[in-house]
This record gives sequence, structure tokens and C-alpha cells, in this order.
Amino acid sequence: MAVTRKTSYALRALCEIASSGDKKPVNRQIIAEKQQISSSYLEHILIDLQKSQLIKSVRGPGGGFVLNQNESGITVWDVFSAVEKTNCVYEKCNEQENDECKNPENCNVKYVWDDINAVLEEKMISITLKDILTHGAES
Repeated sequence: MAVTRKTSYALRALCEIASSGDKKPVNRQIIAEKQQISSSYLEHILIDLQKSQLIKSVRGPGGGFVLNQNESGITVWDVFSAVEKTNCVYEKCNEQENDECKNPENCNVKYVWDDINAVLEEKMISITLKDILTHGAES
């Protein structure tokens, strides 16, 4: 399975940034403290989110990170793809590095993984950062 804690941390960081309101930059240390994420690990996540243009950094005093687009324009799939660096939620047996399928002619399950990936991707695309923020506010 390719979904790791990194995706969860990235979503939590984005929620923290989005919750700041008024496009006010949020400092990495503040995100790390509030979300109880290692600052150095968070730095790598924020770099990935920046490279994928989901956030941008604001330099100088009072600087930090802001969303690069509206909360409803950022999906769980966008975040997953940015930090996990894959477009496959479940790795098929023949997609692992240096591993070829040993029995492609007689494998009856190889297409199952494509179906599972399609369903998971569709669900992840359907959930936006705004949905997560709204759901959290209802709890």
C-alpha cells in the first residue's frame, strides 16, 4: 500500500494553513507544534507540496506558507500524488522495482489491482480540503 503517514501529515498541515484565514502565512514551526509533527519531517512534506504548487512560501518577517489555490480546488488525490510521488495507491505485484511478474499468463488477479486503484483514486479525487475542513468543524 502506498498511502503512508506522510499523506496524513500533509493533509493536516494543509488544514492548518487553510485555517489561518485571510491568506495569513503560517510558519512551519507553528504547524509542527499544533499538529505534533517533527519540524524536519514537515519541512520535506512542505517542499513536496510547494513543488506540486499546492502551497507557496512567503518570505520575510511574518512569513510562512499559504495555499496556492482555494480549499475546494485541492483534493486528497492531489496531496497523495504530491507527497507519495506515485499515482498508484496499491502497488501491483509486477510494479515493484526490479520485480517482474513471474506468472503473467496464468495470473487471474492482475486486473483486480487496476480496479482497486481506480476506485481509490476516484474516491480521493472526490474529497477536497474544504470537505475535510467542513467535516472537522462539524465534529
